Amino acid sequence: MDPHTTDPGRPGLAESLTEAEYDRLEELLGHGLGEGAMNLEEMNGFFAALICGPVTVPPTAYLEEVWGGEQAPFGSMAEVNEFLNLAVRHWNLIAGQLAIPDGLFLPLLWREEGEDLPRGNRWARGFMQGVNLTEDAWQEIFKQEDRFAIMLPVLALAHEHDPDPEMRSWKTPPGQEVRKAVIAELSVSVRRLYDFFLSRRTTGVAFRKSRPGTSSPKIGRNDPCYCGCGKKYKRCCGDVTVH
Repeated sequence: MDPHTTDPGRPGLAESLTEAEYDRLEELLGHGLGEGAMNLEEMNGFFAALICGPVTVPPTAYLEEVWGGEQAPFGSMAEVNEFLNLAVRHWNLIAGQLAIPDGLFLPLLWREEGEDLPRGNRWARGFMQGVNLTEDAWQEIFKQEDRFAIMLPVLALAHEHDPDPEMRSWKTPPGQEVRKAVIAELSVSVRRLYDFFLSRRTTGVAFRKSRPGTSSPKIGRNDPCYCGCGKKYKRCCGDVTVH
């Protein structure tokens, strides 16, 4: 089969995920993942940090962070490719929201059963994992008080239950109004960070988007990787070790 023909069974990378596809992405993330792997909320925060941050990071540099190890926790390359399609489309949704001037980014947060508000801790920890991936490049934010303030909502939630009491944001659990206000500020923080780094962002890999309404091409091993890194597929997203 011609590797450049379209595969009608796979949605294009510019297409938003359906609710069923988000459920499937969550299922794939939970498929045999070990300690340190992310769930969908954490991955959303992780992607947000990588997209709004100072360095454009290729998939080969962060996929192991998502699933918590060198090996992909999937039973076949078909599952790997399914996961990559869903993950890249979710990445593109975040990138698209932030690429629009003054566009609103909404973090993906889960509510615990029986609770009225999401806690936001997992999302914030995922965001900080993205920051730590290129920690040196983020120092411009942390070294000046006015810029550091942009990070405060993220840090408050990321360290709320820190094992070190000195790192915790609150000595006692915050009330609902306080938590609601901090969670609302997450969108503002991501927007401000994206705009701050826009002119500073290191030129590098960017995810390529499909035209709306088109299907993703069936990718050959020697074709350019659909993540947009410029490498051959077999040297990037296709170079994944499966259990």
